[in-house]
Amino acid sequence: MRRENLNRLFLFVFLAVTFLVAAGPLQAGEKPIFMWQVKSETATVSLVGSIHVGKPDFFPMAEPFETAFAAAPVLAVEVDMTSPANLQKSGLLVMQKGMLPDETTLEDCLSPELWKRMEKYAAENDMNLAMYSKFKPGLVAMIMVLEEYKKVGFDPELGIDKHFLDAATEQGKEIRELETIEAQLDLFFSIDDKLDDILMTEFLDQMDDIVAMTDEMVALWKSGDVKGLDKLLQEQMGEDPAMEEFYRALLDDRNVGMADKIDEWLKADTDIYVVVGAGHFAGKMGIISLLEGKGYKVQQMRH
Repeated sequence: MRRENLNRLFLFVFLAVTFLVAAGPLQAGEKPIFMWQVKSETATVSLVGSIHVGKPDFFPMAEPFETAFAAAPVLAVEVDMTSPANLQKSGLLVMQKGMLPDETTLEDCLSPELWKRMEKYAAENDMNLAMYSKFKPGLVAMIMVLEEYKKVGFDPELGIDKHFLDAATEQGKEIRELETIEAQLDLFFSIDDKLDDILMTEFLDQMDDIVAMTDEMVALWKSGDVKGLDKLLQEQMGEDPAMEEFYRALLDDRNVGMADKIDEWLKADTDIYVVVGAGHFAGKMGIISLLEGKGYKVQQMRH
């Protein structure tokens, strides 16, 4: 398999699961950042692309990020996972929808050859595979991806959205959500059974590439290169129709709902700082293009 088809699962978990800018006029030679500004007659919305798992060297962030956040009375994120209610609900949803039915086990969902690879991976990584025997494969794949990111130094507690959620809570800002925890988890709970082997095979095949791949993605984010990120995303899409449908649901379909909600907020009178996964910005179905299609001018910020 080609390298670009092996990195899809890591890429999409990395980028896609959950103002009044006082930066001044843009000057030639300033570098773009992964942040955009949209204005209506009554409100200003800043749009920040998040990487959901981070490292200490992500901080402090460039001054325009923090200035815009300080000026906005409202923070909006995909889902507020610092909320005790959401944490409790996510646990209940895993039990209700993320478990395999009746006597079915994870081993039953995978081919014999792939299950042997899973057992080998578990033994080499001190993983208790029995703990996941009743989880649906899509949920197991997501958990394993996050664990691999932790091994190479990425921490969900250092994600950009988490950074601003903690600051908003400390400062008493209003926190809004673009989505629900139910909708996000259903993306993984409802994965077609025929994708089980594909997801797990990709995970096992792509582990050796994780460091180079994540370095490339972080470099694109730090340089504000939304076109480069879009190109990378498109390369990872692959040719399997079912997998393409899954990834479109993971990004494009959600982008439409996010853009509609941002449009509603722009028609109100409150400045809002929006932080969503960086993968939601690029392409014809990205948030930027969707908002431009609604008649807004979307300006990328620089530092």
